[in-house]
Order: sequence, then C-alpha cells, then structure tokens
Amino acid sequence: MKVRNLILISSSCFLSVFSSMNAQTKAPVEYVNPYMGNISHLLVPTFPTIHLPNSMLRVYPERGDFTGDLLHGLPIIVTSHRGSSAFKLSPFQGKITDITPVNAMSYDNEVIKPYYYKVRLDEMQTDIQFAPSHQSAMYQINFEKPDSAFLVLSTSNGRLSCDKNTISGYQNLDNNTKVYVYLELSKKPIDCNTIATDKGAYTVVALGKNTNNVTVKYGISFIDATQAKKNMVRELNSKDLNTIVAEGADAWNNVLDKIEVTGNENDKTIFYTSLYRCFERPVNISEDGRYFSAFDGKIHEDNGTPFYTDDWIWDTYR
Repeated sequence: MKVRNLILISSSCFLSVFSSMNAQTKAPVEYVNPYMGNISHLLVPTFPTIHLPNSMLRVYPERGDFTGDLLHGLPIIVTSHRGSSAFKLSPFQGKITDITPVNAMSYDNEVIKPYYYKVRLDEMQTDIQFAPSHQSAMYQINFEKPDSAFLVLSTSNGRLSCDKNTISGYQNLDNNTKVYVYLELSKKPIDCNTIATDKGAYTVVALGKNTNNVTVKYGISFIDATQAKKNMVRELNSKDLNTIVAEGADAWNNVLDKIEVTGNENDKTIFYTSLYRCFERPVNISEDGRYFSAFDGKIHEDNGTPFYTDDWIWDTYR
C-alpha cells in the first residue's frame, strides 16, 4: 500500500511539474488572437493586423469584412487607419486575356498570427505564406497546378515599372504623400509588362508553366523607391521565410513579455490581444536615419531618434 501510494504521489508530482512547464513554455504572442473584435454591430471593428511592434509595414486580408468569402488580392502595405492596401499582389493561373488588375480569390484554412499569415486559395489550388519585417516583407507562393502562372501587382493611383525580376513604383496618398515599393522575384519571368489605367497601373509577370514555388520579397518607403530597396536589403538580405517568422515572433515576445499576468487561458488571451493592439501605433517612420514628413512634404534627418506618427489613440485602446 505504501509503495502504491508513493507511486501515485510521485506520478502526481511529475504531472504537476509537467503541466507547469507546459504553461510556462507558451510564449505571450501565442495567446494573441488577431480575430478578436473583428465583428462589430455599431463601430468599425478591429482588424487582424499582421505586423511587428510599431512598424511601418502592416497588412491585413483584403476582404469586405470578417465574414467575406473572397480575398481581393494580397496586401502589400496598409497606409491609412482601417484603409485598404496601397498595392495589391494577385496570383493567377489561366489565360492571359482573363487577367484583371486585382483578382478576387476564394480562400480557406486561413491562419493569422501577429508575425505570420497563411492561407489556401482553394479554387486556384495555391498556398500563400507571408511574414513581415519592419519596412519589408516576404510572400511565398506555391502553385500546385502546372498551368501557366502569373503575378499581378497593381496600384489604384500611381505608377509601376518592371525590369527583369523586379518591379518598382509608387502610389499617391493624401497630403501630397507617396508610398514606394521595390519588389523582387526569386524566379526570372518569361515576360513582364505594365499596363496603365485611368489613375493607376498594373504589372503582369508571366512565370510560365510548372512554376511551383516562387518567393516575392519587397521593401516599402515614404522617401523613394531606392530607399525601399535599401530597406528590403537591410532587413531581409538572404533570409528565408522561416527565419523572418522566427524573428517576428521574437520581436513580439520582447514587448509582450514585459508584463507577466496570472489567470486562466481566456484571461491571458484577452490581455495579450489587447496589449498587441497597443503596439499597432504610433508608427516608426524613420528609414536609415531619415523620414518623410507629410506636414511640410520634406525629408528630414531624425538625428538618431526614431520619428513616430499615426497615434489614433481612440482605436489603440478600444
């Protein structure tokens, strides 16, 4: 009896320690639920934003609302509060004559974390993965079908140009501000053409048949396209998607881990999700020691102190 009791006590202690270790190994960012608050009956809802803390590059799925069953392209950068992406990237397979500036795509199996996005374009049989840095990001696109594959980058109010495996351009924003993009493909395209529209443009990149995996990395800037390329090179260099994902998780844990809370899983989810919302803004817009000011339309030196803007205090804390 004593031996049996000793075994039971030892087993209980082991399970308690194991459970405690499991609870402690769950990082703060893993409690964050970006979908929380995405449905609102009165005010504008929260959005499932993928970004690093206070970073310039932030995106969320391009759909009407949380219940929308179509994605309207893949986002490149959201520049205004609860606005649409300044540029949109659309994978496409089929006849080139059927290509439009923005492709409406059905989707499933969506996964959103603060530092990572994954989705299945089910009708296209294409898998998408995305990971952001501060002023750059990477898409990994896996075409399953052997059909001719294309990528379309569009701007609704700006200009684009392509050269070999790169696309660069800008979109006009409010207050005489422009956002610039420099985008690089891992594969050399068969062809690349830019078509001007009324106010904007879209670039069609033909990748050919049996494309399978293609990586798209890009940088963004409020200064110029050259700076956008510098931002991409500085942050991504030769990194792969998994490395960027790991760095993003670390960046979030570094800020969320400053406050340790006790409570059940639901309490921690609510707390860390709310704390994650607090780091959506203000936004650090310094780029290699310089920043563009919409106040006077000029580029300024930050003199070693990162320049922040876009506070939106009401929506930060709701």
